[in-house]
Amino acid sequence: MNGNRTTELMGRRRGAAAARDGSALIVVVWVVSLLAMVVSSFAFEAFVEAKITTYYRNRLKTQCLARSGVEIAKMLMTRSDELTRKQTDMTEKSRWYSAAKNLSDGLAVCGLTEPLGDGAIVMDIVPEPARRNVNLLRSEDDWERVLAVGDITEDLGLWPVLIESFLDWTDADSTPRRDGAETDDHYATLTPPYRVKNGPLDTVEELLLIRGWKPVLLFGGVLNTARKDEEPIRISGIGDLLTTYGDGKVNVNAASRRALMTLPGIDDATADFIIAEREAGQEAEGAEKPDTSFQSVSDFFARVPGLEGATLTPHITTGSKIFRITSVGTVGAVKNTVSCIVSRDGKNMKILRWREE
Repeated sequence: MNGNRTTELMGRRRGAAAARDGSALIVVVWVVSLLAMVVSSFAFEAFVEAKITTYYRNRLKTQCLARSGVEIAKMLMTRSDELTRKQTDMTEKSRWYSAAKNLSDGLAVCGLTEPLGDGAIVMDIVPEPARRNVNLLRSEDDWERVLAVGDITEDLGLWPVLIESFLDWTDADSTPRRDGAETDDHYATLTPPYRVKNGPLDTVEELLLIRGWKPVLLFGGVLNTARKDEEPIRISGIGDLLTTYGDGKVNVNAASRRALMTLPGIDDATADFIIAEREAGQEAEGAEKPDTSFQSVSDFFARVPGLEGATLTPHITTGSKIFRITSVGTVGAVKNTVSCIVSRDGKNMKILRWREE
């Protein structure tokens, strides 16, 4: 009897000890799991902080690279001026000769890449008169050609409002045209209200303040028509055709195909011919490529037949003193862009506009 009781007590004690051991094991497992979670959290935070630090370091690098690209562009424009005046020590084998020669010929320089450290700079230097000065589009004919190139065709029914509202915005009087708008009859009724400028635009984007103008008309995209029976249409927009700088004359050595087609008498076939004619020397092989850019307006008409000189001459030029510089600094997947407009008068340069993204 006593033996059985002793055995029973020993069994109870062993069970209690086993229960205590199991509880302790569970506590240990939980503690280890919590410690693992804390360590993992610290490790993840350290990883994230390292990534953020790397990103900000690379962003600073790309900012410096982009700004350096602007300085390179300024140097190239100075070199191009030296080439034009034939007062330079540059040769065809010089590192920057090709880009400087293009600028001296009135051509654009696009996609110029300069590796630097663990990043790179990609630069575009384009004569600003390669675009139409929006403030000098004073006739309906000028506007209609520009709008048509941007796929904003007459059948959309937008021309009267867009053109006349622009003319009302930039003229000096307060009398609205039939399809235009002035302060009292339109802009004062908006929320918030504002006044018509009655002066030239400072930027192309200022068009978006004018009655009828929408971002899609400048930057392209899907235009929803007001007619229920018609599908939305895709347009290219006209933002790339316009500027607010220059005397209104388009540089035929640098203008894009689309910009050339906004000029009177130039259709798509003629625009293609102009580009092929001015860039023929770029296709030549050899160290010294022939200069096939248009040397003057008379040279342009001599080489491009079938154009009406009296109509086109007031609209074109072959040189530029204002340039748009776009410099992109890249380090890995991080990018920074500097875009500026500069005017050049010999070695003197002035920044007219500066924008960083």
